[in-house]
Amino acid sequence: MAMRITDQNDIDVTTLRAELEEARRIQEQCLASGVNHSDWMEGAFKGADLAFGYWKEGPTVTRGLLKGEKRLEAIAGGKEAAQLRVLRVSCREAAEAEAMYRVWGDGRAAA
Repeated sequence: MAMRITDQNDIDVTTLRAELEEARRIQEQCLASGVNHSDWMEGAFKGADLAFGYWKEGPTVTRGLLKGEKRLEAIAGGKEAAQLRVLRVSCREAAEAEAMYRVWGDGRAAA
């Protein structure tokens, strides 16, 4: 299983800006906590139903689904209600997002 990348046309600029601002606030909370970054992120991922990572690729921002693909499929199939805790994190690059996916997200089961 590979990390799912969101098509850039699936999200409007206003929504993307709001999501990036939320990711920035999450990063600030992590830094202000004084807790080891990895420990803090592990806890944040455990508490989230969905996790998205954001990183720059050239002039655009890419969004990847790090955790919650099966949950989204259940919601889309009408098998589950949509009460979700969403985590949004800033990533320096695609490789960092991939690492989060494999360590704390959906990729840990496939590794």
